Amino acid sequence: MFGRKVAIAIVTALIGVGLLGGAAFAGFAPSASDTFSLVPDLSGTATAAAAPKPGNDRLKAILDALVSKGVITQAQEDAILAAVKDAGRDKGREDLLRHVFASLFDQSATYLGTTPAELKKKLPGTSLAAIANATSGKSRDGLVASLTKSADDAIAKALADGKITKDQADKATAAVPDHIAKFVDHTYVKPTPRAVTPKVQMFIGDAMSATRTYLGLKPADLMTQLRAGKSLGEIANATAGKSRDGLIAAITAQANGNIDKAQQGGKLTADQATQLKAGLQTAVTQLVDRKGPNKPASR
Repeated sequence: MFGRKVAIAIVTALIGVGLLGGAAFAGFAPSASDTFSLVPDLSGTATAAAAPKPGNDRLKAILDALVSKGVITQAQEDAILAAVKDAGRDKGREDLLRHVFASLFDQSATYLGTTPAELKKKLPGTSLAAIANATSGKSRDGLVASLTKSADDAIAKALADGKITKDQADKATAAVPDHIAKFVDHTYVKPTPRAVTPKVQMFIGDAMSATRTYLGLKPADLMTQLRAGKSLGEIANATAGKSRDGLIAAITAQANGNIDKAQQGGKLTADQATQLKAGLQTAVTQLVDRKGPNKPASR
């Protein structure tokens, strides 16, 4: 019994890893990461499931050996081979659909009287259906009809050329309406730019320049006092006729002017300007009260 379970497990693994070329395929519904075509473009043409496959012969030889050793029954071998055949038919139909649907986007552009590149630019945030309805002389239903006819014609040609069976053609044709409806009605995600929140420090500007102007100090004199560990507020209070509060008011006025210019230039919204000004007093106060590095003077 243990040997039989192992053998069946081995057969199952062989079926899944390549003798059959794969039996499972992803659906065709568009996703948010879709690059504006329903399925990837495939080279070559679909192959009829009835075509002989060396892999199938190898699998049958393995199964025949297992039957002769009594590991599996003939009925189990027949069931496995039938499943393989069905999987091959499904693969042929899926390959055909991929081949047929690969050009739907380009065909949509042709119907709408534009180029694929221009159509791609319009898609974020909308759907092909909406674009068609907004295009003079075109409509969503007209686009669906055009794409459906193109897909049906391609399937009929593949059947006439002997590349697929009648059963494959019928199943593929039956699947066309649903896939095209999903393709045409799918709304593509519109990328949203990363919001950059302006910080109040960006608009305080050159605080040192505003401080020197208010205090009437030379740059070297101001830097000497800052290196001694003093804050701008302390320096202001120690300057005749000046004060910490007066310095805060001077720097704040300059920053308010910078915010107003940015708003007038369209770089800030009214709400952003209001929010920045609300936090301006606190930011300027922290700057004015921050003490210098207290570095020793160079000799």
